[in-house]
Amino acid sequence: MRLSVGLSLLAAAAASAATIRIPAKRQEAAPASKVLIGGPGQIIVADFDGTSFDLKAKNSLPGTSPSWMAFKEPNTIYAVDENGKDLRIFKYNAAKNEIKLDKSAVGSAGVVHLEFSTDQTRLVAGSYIDGKIDVWDIANSTLRLIKSVTSDGELGPNKARQDQPRIHQVVRDPSGRYFAANDLGTDTVLLLDSAADSYAITTRVRVKNAGCGPRHGVFVPSADGTKATHYVLVCELLNRLEVFEVTYADDGIQFAEVQSLSTFGNTPHNATSALAGAIAISDNGKDIYVSNRLTGTAPAPDSIAHFRVAAPEGSACGSDSKDGSGSGAVLEFAGLVSSAGGVPRMFSLSTDGGLLFSTNQNSGLGLLALERNKATGELTERPVASVEVADFGEAGFGPQFVQQIA
Repeated sequence: MRLSVGLSLLAAAAASAATIRIPAKRQEAAPASKVLIGGPGQIIVADFDGTSFDLKAKNSLPGTSPSWMAFKEPNTIYAVDENGKDLRIFKYNAAKNEIKLDKSAVGSAGVVHLEFSTDQTRLVAGSYIDGKIDVWDIANSTLRLIKSVTSDGELGPNKARQDQPRIHQVVRDPSGRYFAANDLGTDTVLLLDSAADSYAITTRVRVKNAGCGPRHGVFVPSADGTKATHYVLVCELLNRLEVFEVTYADDGIQFAEVQSLSTFGNTPHNATSALAGAIAISDNGKDIYVSNRLTGTAPAPDSIAHFRVAAPEGSACGSDSKDGSGSGAVLEFAGLVSSAGGVPRMFSLSTDGGLLFSTNQNSGLGLLALERNKATGELTERPVASVEVADFGEAGFGPQFVQQIA
């Protein structure tokens, strides 16, 4: 009897031991994303964990306006100053949460956009104040101005805003060879060829809508990503999207205008105050987003509009193109969402395409993240994370730039 009981106890103990579970190793939390933010007098890097922003690193230079920046891995920040002539390099130390000025150099006044060459040995800058395109040598940590190209041509009819050439952006095409410079003052897009470091203007494309005020644009990539099929231009002054078909030849790149439509779709807005702003395209080339500022339909806020890029052939997209037929149309309006504040000057997509990071300069949420459906391109109107303009400074001095850098 005792033997039987003893064996039973041993069996029970063995069974218990067999079911003992060793605690699994605790999974480390995914590292927070790093988001670069620029605004009047300050450059900030924030941690973003998917639900909130934590403003970690900050550099303050009162009186400056780093309204556009370019990040070069692993830790170099190039920053414009649209209030002056200096192009500045900062070094970002993620471990210490520090942003320190490294060096600066003088170029054209009022630069508002930067674009790398494909190999990141050149930095191309657009000057709104001087109407010039600066080309910088940035190889081997240098900062040397090697060329400055002056825009010229007939000015647009808007006497207040088109008083001189005003380059607002210079954007590289998918081939890496050509750059498109949008001149708000002359209603033109200048096409530059960077072959042999020439950065020579090969073509001046005049927009048909006089007084439109070219601001920013994006290239729609071909299926293999080596060239562009179209160029979509935001016209600030008339709140229009002008779409150009792109062709390549031995003597350069050519644009032919094929579509014109409102940045608001059919949404009401005050045409005398509204100013279209930023534009971005998804990595797959299927979705385009545009910010609408100073909409003038209070209490409705400003907005971010969504357009779908239709199939090259056989698309049934609608358009208010000039001939009313919709022929040649490549964009269709998909909708818009609130920007959750006033004056969304700039926004950008996250590196995985699942979010849209946006800014508001004047009021409301100064920094926010909107969830994006990768399949449909639709934006969720309720932000998943945000920071008020007041946390950055006074009303009207909120962020002007945002981009994920890690």
